[in-house]
Amino acid sequence: MNLSKKTTLFIVLIAILWVTITIMGWTGNWFPAMFLGLVLMILHMMLGSAQNGKLNKRLFFYPLLCWLILWTMSFALSYHYGNLFAGKLPNFTILGFHPSFAWTILTYWIGGVATLSLGFVVQKDLWLSDKNWEEFKRKIAKMNEEKGGEYSDGRS
Repeated sequence: MNLSKKTTLFIVLIAILWVTITIMGWTGNWFPAMFLGLVLMILHMMLGSAQNGKLNKRLFFYPLLCWLILWTMSFALSYHYGNLFAGKLPNFTILGFHPSFAWTILTYWIGGVATLSLGFVVQKDLWLSDKNWEEFKRKIAKMNEEKGGEYSDGRS
């Protein structure tokens, strides 16, 4: 998936989403704003994980898209059970949690962290490899030399 020609569009969308989400929060439309926040996050993740403007489809589908699905489920289920038991005690719990909060713990927090962590391990060749990191440092060093600066990789 080539993002190099879409980077500017993504950045503009990110800016628009930040403003829209903020205004929606101010006006009490927080629930739809949470879903726009998911779009905002996936755009950031896609840009951040693309290498040389290209996002690997395998990396996109797992873990990024799986993470998005888990967070979407979390928001929808938490909202549903929050409304279902508004102002009254639920007649059941999930692992001892109120049903609306359980989905936040299970899908948003544990599911999200586990998915991204496992995705990092499973797809480690698609994230920032040592080879790509060294190439990036050489590129920065070259840019610094051209501008008369001095590059340091942080080592003594």
